[in-house]
Amino acid sequence: MRLRITRFMPWAAMLGAACTVSDPVATLHSHDAGSDIPDAWAEHCADSGPPLLLGNSASGPLLCSGQLAETLFRRAACSCEGLSLSAPFAVDAFRSSLGPYAPGGTGGDVGVNGGLSANDRVTVGGSLQVGGVQLSSPLTVGGSLDSNGALSGPGTSAIVAGDARVNGDVALAALTVGGVLTVPPEFSPGPAQASELRREPVPAVTPCDCAEASRFNPAALIAHHTVDNDNVAIGLDPATLEGVTGERVLELPCGRFLLTRIAGPGHATLRIRGRTALFIPGGVDLVEALTVDVQPPGELDLFLAGGFVVSGQLTLGSAALPSRVRVYVAGTQALDISAGSTLAGNLYAPQAQLNLSGNAEVFGSLFVRHLEASGAVQIHHDTDVLNAGAACPTH
Repeated sequence: MRLRITRFMPWAAMLGAACTVSDPVATLHSHDAGSDIPDAWAEHCADSGPPLLLGNSASGPLLCSGQLAETLFRRAACSCEGLSLSAPFAVDAFRSSLGPYAPGGTGGDVGVNGGLSANDRVTVGGSLQVGGVQLSSPLTVGGSLDSNGALSGPGTSAIVAGDARVNGDVALAALTVGGVLTVPPEFSPGPAQASELRREPVPAVTPCDCAEASRFNPAALIAHHTVDNDNVAIGLDPATLEGVTGERVLELPCGRFLLTRIAGPGHATLRIRGRTALFIPGGVDLVEALTVDVQPPGELDLFLAGGFVVSGQLTLGSAALPSRVRVYVAGTQALDISAGSTLAGNLYAPQAQLNLSGNAEVFGSLFVRHLEASGAVQIHHDTDVLNAGAACPTH
């Protein structure tokens, strides 16, 4: 994976002229209280605040959070392993900057490093790159198809609007390809119909960068920013949400902040109104609920280790603006999302399994080791995330 990186002055040096240690810029209050962020800090955080530069400048160039998001969330869904589906699976795309989601949008790419096995209809609005396909119901691909293995499903069909490259037999009742179909000469193209058939080798594809040596490692950033953060500058106690009872709200301005853990029997709400990075090395373990409220001009990059458990309702971001929420998870503990939750953001957890209960509608994107879903899944990729690094320095 190639990430664009840039050198920048330490963030703490920028803050030194903007506020004092006593400024109460992080507020913790009851659910009906207002914000008391002072004017000096509000001016510093005008227009979202400066771009977030992450990492250790002593060991190399800093990483702009927006460029990181652009790199990792290029697809609506990425699975490091195979993908087995027992209910409908549909992916499309929209741009939140142009208005709310509406059905019928084009785009929404899917990558599966392993095989795709589907017992119900699969609809991919963009391209599909996969290790192989086993179908029991129709497959529709709005872009191109790349398969490292056969297309199997004797009783069903597939439609590919663009080109298709299949490194195996086409063993379907019907395959319709709008562009060029390429199948190596040692395999059968079956009953395929295409604008052109080419009999030549098909290069292997690995759509999702999941290799330990090359993938992005959230744990390294979490470890560094456990020490290097802006908590002292704004007077934020990192343990402030370790014992949540009732309903508690933490509002954060722009900056890089540490919470050791979010845990307790209550309902915690994070309000974000600027460019904010939040590092939580002890993870999340809440009983009642977790709400992550990000409104313009806010953006949140949330880095988690130590597990993520919300027994009650999870509200992550807004379906109207999912590109503004990015969650990066270190570790292998499974992520369980209960029925009725709102998942409106971009999730990167290449070592973890994501379990979705009931029918799930995701606004944003998923990059996980493995996806398990008990019901139908819809993913609406907000392609504005591909422009998340527009404000990042270019030198």
